[in-house]
Amino acid sequence: MPNSAAKRVIDSYLQQTEPGYALLIDAPWGSGKTHVMKQVTNCEADPSRLYVTLYDVHSAEAFDWALVRAINPWAVEETASWGKRAKELASGIQVFGCSVDLNKVNLTEIALRALPNILIFDDVERCGLGHAQLSGLINRYVEHEKKRVILIANSDQSRDKDAFDATREKLIGQTITLKPELDAALISLWGSIPDGQGRDAVQARQDLIAKTFEEANHQNLRLLLRATRDAAKMLDALTPEMLELDESVDQLTATFLALHMAYHGGRLSKDDMLGRGRFASRLFTLKNEESPHVKDALETLQEAHPDCNIEAGFFKCLPVDLGYELIVNGYAAKTRIVCELRATRQFQQPSEKPDWVRLWQWHEEDHEDLSKVIERIKSKKENHEIIEPAEILQIHAAEKFMQGFFSDHDPKAHARKTYEYICDLADSKKIRALVPSAERGDTYGFLWEAGTISFGQYAFEPDRRAKVLARRLMNEMMKRFERELPGLISKLKEKLHSSPKEFLAHFDYRTAGLNFSDFPILHHFPAKDFAAILLEHFETHRYTARLVASTLSDRRKPHQTTLAQEQPWFTSLEDALVTQAEQKHSLLAGQVRVFIRRDLSPS
Repeated sequence: MPNSAAKRVIDSYLQQTEPGYALLIDAPWGSGKTHVMKQVTNCEADPSRLYVTLYDVHSAEAFDWALVRAINPWAVEETASWGKRAKELASGIQVFGCSVDLNKVNLTEIALRALPNILIFDDVERCGLGHAQLSGLINRYVEHEKKRVILIANSDQSRDKDAFDATREKLIGQTITLKPELDAALISLWGSIPDGQGRDAVQARQDLIAKTFEEANHQNLRLLLRATRDAAKMLDALTPEMLELDESVDQLTATFLALHMAYHGGRLSKDDMLGRGRFASRLFTLKNEESPHVKDALETLQEAHPDCNIEAGFFKCLPVDLGYELIVNGYAAKTRIVCELRATRQFQQPSEKPDWVRLWQWHEEDHEDLSKVIERIKSKKENHEIIEPAEILQIHAAEKFMQGFFSDHDPKAHARKTYEYICDLADSKKIRALVPSAERGDTYGFLWEAGTISFGQYAFEPDRRAKVLARRLMNEMMKRFERELPGLISKLKEKLHSSPKEFLAHFDYRTAGLNFSDFPILHHFPAKDFAAILLEHFETHRYTARLVASTLSDRRKPHQTTLAQEQPWFTSLEDALVTQAEQKHSLLAGQVRVFIRRDLSPS
């Protein structure tokens, strides 16, 4: 059982009559040492044992005051002044049944008279006194008062470790080290996490949590428990289908815990959290003996957690922006969590490994199989069969990565060849149109953020030439979309007229596929046509008209900066509604004006 030997030592010390030395409990911050000590000594319930914190004690008077406060805590606010507390004491407070007057007896005398025989001093390393002075104050109870004194500290974090160590010889007779009791801490944690799939998911991964905690090597249970609570919140957002993919959830959970503990423990900065995406895989980095590589915080953490996705440059388990929002900012909407994680392609049912993935993993392929992969890709290119933009970019980057290990590699010629291939596809109209989507990375088929382009679990840092290729593909997809726009608007108009709910679904961020929730499209509608259909709903199905207006008004709110192109169109729509209503009846026009003010205007 964890700490069982240490607990027996503490019990033995408490049974001694006059030990003549203090017992030191030494353990890292957050390891649960205070909790264990209170449990073993029962100091909160047993009046013969007094627990005293020395946190922020900076003088001998404050030391004595800490003792008095521990003996008889005041039921007043923590920020009350010394003067106020002194007046309360002087007014007749009882200490162990004895009434005392501060005008006749000083604090030290009160403390010496009332103190029990067992004293437990916590936060020794956080005490502002010099260790020599502090040791002298404590030693009077050990040597002169013959009391049993237990000190709780994290000696590694002492302000002056040499002075701390120097005081051990005279004051401290025995030192024991407590280890974090992870199992007990987790048992208490489950009760603080609300019921739900998130708690079930982390509770089922206790071995994974223990492994990640051990790899972190900081022994701070507080960091782990906070990270686990936040991991449960994140997993609450996942769909049931996503949670069924155990390997993906395992890697996501471990990565989240490792990053969360590292950031809140001070090992990673905000810049580090944003910089995760700028790090390509270092697995094949060519070493320069003249300029030895210096590890940074992210690389060091990645080595500590080899199964986690700390550096998100090669492939992504936890996207950079989402990780920053969840861990640094502390919140991300559930829909955003789902969309971002789906964009990594980690939460899809596994399928046969495509050739472009095998090209990225060329170093692991049998050379004969690799030759076949290369020949298949070459043949498909010659026949213009590779038309998905994300696949084109991944193949280009994988080929560049692979060719970098051969002497005849020419990056410029390689980029020119890919550019010409894209031009050929554009001329033959084989590049598809973009598909507006609520899920980032689905609109163009790949995600470009934080300096990396990613698709299907693999990401790379595009150089100047690769950026040109990506922009050319995006431009061609936009051109194709614009060519198809009249037909799309015609279909949307028909849906608005005959099936308004189906029309509105395309503007709901929860809808998969074609989605305009964050994509400007309304300004392509003729305002007069849209107004005619909306006015017809207003006259026949007022509730339907208000549903449409509600969606439109949300798109007019100031924070909708991506929809700025639509804003002038709304004015035209309002004018058209009023004009068409006036042509029918002045009363109808008045009702429409109320409708515009109440339902169509941004609220």
